[in-house]
Amino acid sequence: VCEQEPIELGIVLDSSVSIDRKDFKKGKEFLQDFLQQFEIGGGKDELIAAIGNIPHRLGRYTSTGEGIEYMATAQLASQFTRSWAERVGLVITDGNSQESAKTKEAARQARESGITMFAIGVGNVKDQELVNIAGDASRVFKVDSYDELENIKQTLAHQTCIRQLKTTTPPPQTVCGEANPADIYFVFSPAELGLEGTSWATSLIGSLIKQEQMEEGFRFGVVSGSCPDDEGFNLDEYSNVSDIETRLSTYAASRMSALVDRVSGNDFYGTTGGRSGAQDVAVLVSSGGKRSRRLQAEVDRLRNEGVEVFVADISGSGISFEGATTLTGATYKDVALNLVTQLCPTRN
Repeated sequence: VCEQEPIELGIVLDSSVSIDRKDFKKGKEFLQDFLQQFEIGGGKDELIAAIGNIPHRLGRYTSTGEGIEYMATAQLASQFTRSWAERVGLVITDGNSQESAKTKEAARQARESGITMFAIGVGNVKDQELVNIAGDASRVFKVDSYDELENIKQTLAHQTCIRQLKTTTPPPQTVCGEANPADIYFVFSPAELGLEGTSWATSLIGSLIKQEQMEEGFRFGVVSGSCPDDEGFNLDEYSNVSDIETRLSTYAASRMSALVDRVSGNDFYGTTGGRSGAQDVAVLVSSGGKRSRRLQAEVDRLRNEGVEVFVADISGSGISFEGATTLTGATYKDVALNLVTQLCPTRN
């Protein structure tokens, strides 16, 4: 069992069209057996079960480079991992990528960021492709079939686990919220986000509050508002075209300004649970597009009142606002981890 030194392990598992369901299942079973050799915190049984439940989604191409890039930037990025733990990337593939130059570059960038890369080739994979991924032939493994993966399990575990122990010790465990308490309001308009966007926003909040660093010192609130203007109007309420057109225009008006009014007005006060010694934080959830331009005024208003502002962009369009920090990530879980990193710069 690997129990000498903590590591952060990211895995890229090929599921291109050349891999049938039977071999894909064998690949997952190999990973399950391989990980059984490690001491894993935070639910080892759940992790093993989750690997077994990975669906077999056939890809038309072997896009190894994209997989490595995602692993390096979303799974093993330094802001999401423990600073004292080794970061290890493992790539399992049965074919040569269609864009070998992209694969080589993605692997190089991953290694330069401090990730130790290992490559496992199954079947007819060029040696150079695997060396380009691992960066060194000593971290390359080749087998003829998925049945033979079992033969390299212990050797691979030995290389990824047994390392020279570092002379430095991990930093002492601290509770982020005790040192930096914060009152956090999430601000979003269901009318503007729609059902899918609102589900994304609530999933983001749910993911954040489950993070270990958020257990103490933080309070959470939501300002989403009601929309009485959306209720419509009766047949006898308006008698001319102009009044009806004016009424209809309210449906298209952004409600974020009114919601921010609530946050900047009373929602950080003690009567609603706000604490005088805590940092006031607002997370504005935006769907991007033209409406996002109107958010700058709201950001300025909150900043002038001493509120730290973050913007979560569902659309992923890369919007940014002066005075606010844009939270990036491929999924709401990634965005939640990004926010944790911003609120707790040193993760333990």
